[in-house]
This record gives sequence, structure tokens and C-alpha cells, in this order.
Amino acid sequence: MMPPNDLTAEALSRGALPGRGYAIARRISQILHPVPLGIVSIFIVGVLGSENRTQGLWWALFCALIHVVPPTIFFNIRLHQGAYSDDDISIRSQRNELYLFGMLNVTIGTLLLWLLNAPLPLLAMLVSVAVMNLISFFINLFWKISIHSASIGSCATLASIYLPALGGICWIAAVVLGWARLRTRNHTLMQVIAGISLAVLCVLGVYRLFGLI
Repeated sequence: MMPPNDLTAEALSRGALPGRGYAIARRISQILHPVPLGIVSIFIVGVLGSENRTQGLWWALFCALIHVVPPTIFFNIRLHQGAYSDDDISIRSQRNELYLFGMLNVTIGTLLLWLLNAPLPLLAMLVSVAVMNLISFFINLFWKISIHSASIGSCATLASIYLPALGGICWIAAVVLGWARLRTRNHTLMQVIAGISLAVLCVLGVYRLFGLI
């Protein structure tokens, strides 16, 4: 695995131009990573989607614990074992096991929350994640879709539903992140657009199915 501080060598290996622009784009990708974006999405829905904000906060905490922590631990263990080429999992075929683990985790977690009578908006959000994960897995068998873009697209769509002003900020962040993924040569423009589009369709489709919009 390439040393994380050798950004020049990393950029050249990706076919990207090294320099300050690459370093900034790399940092943006780390900040707007699917893991923190997933946590933000959970709290947006848990708190803003609940009539009782305090209860919503506790549901969000529990949801984040069972849906974010296990995949994060799994990813870091596999990364440490050398299963992935880098922390972006740039080699498409290496992403399959993470998709499968994610689908298993979200299915079990959603079922548990349903049995515990979790708020409907949280369940709808998790179902949209499950659908998006499943479709992304099949797409990944022959083409690499941007999960960074899908994550920010989902977060921005959810924010727009509950608090349009926050949604606007998230969409600006989506544009910035899209630039970052292009600048680092992690994805093409079509892969970025596909990730965002898939997220929007999944969230809006499931929310409409659940009667929430």
C-alpha cells in the first residue's frame, strides 16, 4: 500500500496532476467521506423527521451505532489486512465484499429497528440505503459508480426534504465533492453523476412509497 503522505506518487499513480490542488481534493474526499455523510444523514432524519426531537436524537444514535460502526470496523480490518489497494478502494473488484457486507448489515439493522417500532422516516431512509446499495453492487460488477457522490446525493436529498436551507448547503458540498473526485482521478464525470442520480432516485422513490412526500 502506498504511504498516505506521498501525495505526489499517489497522484501520478492515478494519472492525476500532483500539487496543491490534488492535496485539497484529497482532503475534501476524506472530510466528505461516506461514513461521516451517513452519520449526518441519520441525524438529519432522526431529529428533523421526528415530532419529538429528543426521542429522535436517541433513535438516531442507536441507528448510527448499528448501521455505521460495523461496516467501518469491517472496512478498517480488511484495509489493514491489505485486501484493498488504498482507502478509496480504487480497484473496482475489491469493492464487492464491502457491498455485500453493507447489504447484510443494513438488512439486519433495518429489521431490528422495525421490530423496535423505530420512526417511519428512519426506516424509509434505511430502505433507500438498502436499495441504493443493492443497485450499486450490481453496477459495480461491470462499472465503478461513485459511492462518495451517492452518499452526498442521499444526504443532500434528505436535507432538502426536511430543511431546504440545509439542503442547499449540502448540494453545494456535492458539487465541491464531485470536483474533488474528478481532480483525484478516482472517478469520471459520468460516475459522479450516476452516483448522485441513483441516490436521489432511491431516496425520493422510497419516501414516496412510504407516503412521506
